[in-house]
Amino acid sequence: MAPEGGDPYRFAAALHHRWLHDGIIARDPRPAVYPYVIELANGGQRLGLLGLVRYEDPAVIRPHEQTLEKAIADRTALLEATRADLEPALIVSEDGGKLDALLREDLQGAAPLARYRDADGHFHVVYRIDDPARIALYRQALDVPAAIADGHHRYKVGQRYAQSHHAAPDTAADTKLAVVTSLDSPALTIDPIHRAFKDPIELSRLAGVPHSTHTFQGSGGWDFARAVAAAPQPAIGVWVHGGPAEIWHLDPGNPKLPVEIFQETGVLWDQVASGELGTGIWLPPMKPAEFAGAIAGGHMLPAKSTRFLPKVMSGLVWADHDSKVE
Repeated sequence: MAPEGGDPYRFAAALHHRWLHDGIIARDPRPAVYPYVIELANGGQRLGLLGLVRYEDPAVIRPHEQTLEKAIADRTALLEATRADLEPALIVSEDGGKLDALLREDLQGAAPLARYRDADGHFHVVYRIDDPARIALYRQALDVPAAIADGHHRYKVGQRYAQSHHAAPDTAADTKLAVVTSLDSPALTIDPIHRAFKDPIELSRLAGVPHSTHTFQGSGGWDFARAVAAAPQPAIGVWVHGGPAEIWHLDPGNPKLPVEIFQETGVLWDQVASGELGTGIWLPPMKPAEFAGAIAGGHMLPAKSTRFLPKVMSGLVWADHDSKVE
């Protein structure tokens, strides 16, 4: 944060240059890619590769959510001042598991560059690969369609910057810092973002949503969320203030995902119980294959439809526009 009254973007740029000068951060002497491993708090690992990704046609790297101009303006001002890409996007790749196989080979006996524990107990561990032959194998494996999982604003900011500044092809300014994870990764999960309506809904208005119903017998939001996730899919949980909490089993032939049926944000069990919110909609986790199928034809999901957790960390590796590209 800049001193009072100062320009926060110029302050960030000056801090970046000072850190480089003082050796707090260092530029790698050779082009590299960085295996990015998230050691999950409950066991297991989610593998990814951190590096620079070319901006592609939306048919190749597909967005899936709308963006907000206010968030884009803030990030654009920061990029203009620093000329450094500080926050990686998360991209999921349709590589059929090839990425995970390559990473497992390279991670055997490798020493980490950085290891960081986040607030949820996950460890984010970064390694380095600078062998041109190995980098070429990763490029070959990832020459497939992909989708932006998290970081739509970051991606669009960089893309607009490259266009407005006429960035030369195959330079750092013409690429986006991103963590690429295989869509087939067994540790890739998409947590639900539940919905709420301020007022109670007259459920007869939803008669056009084919479903069968059973009443939830437990208590508490976490129990209800787990029951919705464990129900035969597709399913949603519905609770109107003053009535029973219900699990609706939707028609499997409905082409819409559950998240597309209800689009109002926010919900908490106690808020519905107290009457602060009138209706809560609990959504199930989205399977990666469902996510891929929904956006394959360029379909845009409602804002805040997906939550890929754990989120990738900013600050472990970043790319300034003087970086060399292999």
